Amino acid sequence: MRKLIIVLIVTAVTISCQNQSKRENQTDKEKETIDLAEKQKNDSIQKAREDSIAKVNAIQLDEDKKRLAVLKKNFEYKEDEFNKIGWYTHKNQTVDNSWNRKCLITHVNSNGYIYLEDQYYSEDWIFHTRIEVKIGDNIYKSEDVPTYSKDNRTQNSSRSVWENVSYTSGKDNGIIKAIAESGDKPVKVRFIGREYYSDFTLSNKDKQAIKDSYELSNLIKKIGE
Repeated sequence: MRKLIIVLIVTAVTISCQNQSKRENQTDKEKETIDLAEKQKNDSIQKAREDSIAKVNAIQLDEDKKRLAVLKKNFEYKEDEFNKIGWYTHKNQTVDNSWNRKCLITHVNSNGYIYLEDQYYSEDWIFHTRIEVKIGDNIYKSEDVPTYSKDNRTQNSSRSVWENVSYTSGKDNGIIKAIAESGDKPVKVRFIGREYYSDFTLSNKDKQAIKDSYELSNLIKKIGE
């Protein structure tokens, strides 16, 4: 009788363990099914998000290309046939319409590189090496470009003198960007010379030229020519 009871107990335990194992296997399979469904759902959401971003980027790229084409109409373009690097000159700032006045000029190449050049024009030398630009309450100061630098050029003819300083490699210290974003605010420029300084107010045409040049540079860097 005792043996029978033991056998029954062992059998019951065995059946219980088997049922527990079966339930655990079913639970694992259910969990795997749920996990797979969740993964598929997340993958679907991620793909939809990526497709949406790609669509937005494609639309933006198309708009940027159209804007670039419109901007280029405001510039004259000349390419060096040896190094294949071209330069954009805004039609408001060609030699013909800027040689006899004080101004700030931007130069943009076919890689999107941009730099600022100033031009002091007068009857007397001041031998300037830098500029300061006042927009609203903010004053922006370029780096100093000494008179012996290749980026500091002078010339004279009859009773007129020209002093041209180029602020390459970012030596404008943000002046281009500040002018491009100046809106309706007047832009006042000061040439800082050896002993004297000279002030002038940037024309609206030059402000627009610098704004266009800054945008052109950014678009070329973003999407290429």
